[in-house]
Amino acid sequence: MRSAAPSLRTRLLAVAVVSIVATLVVAGLSLGAVFERQVLKRVDQELQVRWDELAAAMSLDASGAPELSRELTDPRYHTPYSGAYWQVAEAGAVVNSSRSLWDTTLDTSDRSHTYNDSGSFETPGPDGAAVYVLSRPVTLAGRTFELDVGLDHDGVDALRAAFERDMVLILGPIAAVLAIGAWFQIRQSLSPLRDLDQELKAVHNGAQAQLGGTFPREVEPVVDDLNRLLQRQEQLVRRARDRAGALAHGLKTPITILSGEARRLERRGETEAAAKINGQLALIRRHVDRELARARTAGAAAAAGVSTNAAATIDRLIRLMRHMPHGEEIEWKNEVPADLVVRIEPDDFGEVVGNLLDNARKWAKARVVIRGIEAGGTARIAVLDDGPGFSDGAPDPDLDRGLAQGPDSTGLGLGIVHDILSEYGVTLKVEDAGGLCSVSFGLPADRPPEHQDATIAPASAKPAPRPVPRTA
Repeated sequence: MRSAAPSLRTRLLAVAVVSIVATLVVAGLSLGAVFERQVLKRVDQELQVRWDELAAAMSLDASGAPELSRELTDPRYHTPYSGAYWQVAEAGAVVNSSRSLWDTTLDTSDRSHTYNDSGSFETPGPDGAAVYVLSRPVTLAGRTFELDVGLDHDGVDALRAAFERDMVLILGPIAAVLAIGAWFQIRQSLSPLRDLDQELKAVHNGAQAQLGGTFPREVEPVVDDLNRLLQRQEQLVRRARDRAGALAHGLKTPITILSGEARRLERRGETEAAAKINGQLALIRRHVDRELARARTAGAAAAAGVSTNAAATIDRLIRLMRHMPHGEEIEWKNEVPADLVVRIEPDDFGEVVGNLLDNARKWAKARVVIRGIEAGGTARIAVLDDGPGFSDGAPDPDLDRGLAQGPDSTGLGLGIVHDILSEYGVTLKVEDAGGLCSVSFGLPADRPPEHQDATIAPASAKPAPRPVPRTA
């Protein structure tokens, strides 16, 4: 038995979701890196503006010390550790600086972390935070000074964090929309498989002989192969049925001849020999009749679109039973709904119910009731009689084969019933139903099911308990 594999839809959706998430994560990281690079370019431009402002304001006092001829525009230069800094160095020594540096200086000796061609680099700030610094020399009164301006890294980090938060708020819904779109795409892509499953169920239930409908170009070859397989199977079944039927019919003539010989022996007084021949001929006839029924059923069960009105067929069979021995003494009651249609070949249904009614006729005391209900798309037919029940439950044709000829045997009829129903994947159910012997079977209904009780109720009048069991 094959183990259930994971759903193809689930696997495809999982792959799609993982791909979407991975793509958006990579896109988010890439966008973050691009954003930071653009911010650093903007910082570099800002440093260039600040350096130009510092250089323009730089002058020497009367003692030759560097000083600012005017105040710089950024007020943060006056607040300690504010994140905006400047300093002036000569010969490696800081000779003037902004109040924001307080009692520290910017270390410009290590310029390995240079970001672009402008020469800006990263260095530790006064509070330990990284600072972007632009350092360039300037000549004033024949002396060379190094002018340094810096901006704290925290501003860039805050901008990037805010950008990442906004990006998550944007990419999250995008991921959800893409996942929903992938689900709809997968559902639409797999719809031909659902259609194919419905077509196969229709073939299996006998509603049609081959797969129909319109399928995509990729699925069409599979549909064509399945139709060829179904057609080949139908041909094989038909040939097997014809061969079995031909074999059974071929035995009819020898049986007729042997029957005539047995009658001649009996007329000559050789009754013992005639009885032996007649006994064997009876067995052969049973085999022939049963194989003919099997051959016909094998073809009918494979046919598609066949159905039978249960009530009408049962009414016809009841009329036939009333003309058989003991039939006129029995009260026959058909309680099957008039519109109940079962999916089975009409001759097969007549063979099954006819044998069950004949079996009930032989054993019933005075009453036979036929019930039919429908629930969940399945029609259940039950034949109930007030005769003795089966002593060992349901008859087993594999043990008895329906060939015993004693009065306690179910005979050939129930064997044929078993063979026919087995071709449709159905089994008989034997039970006691309120003092009545109930033999029932279920078949697919061929009309929309209505809300009905799924229990086969016993007849309203309960006869006396049966003292003698019916043997299989």
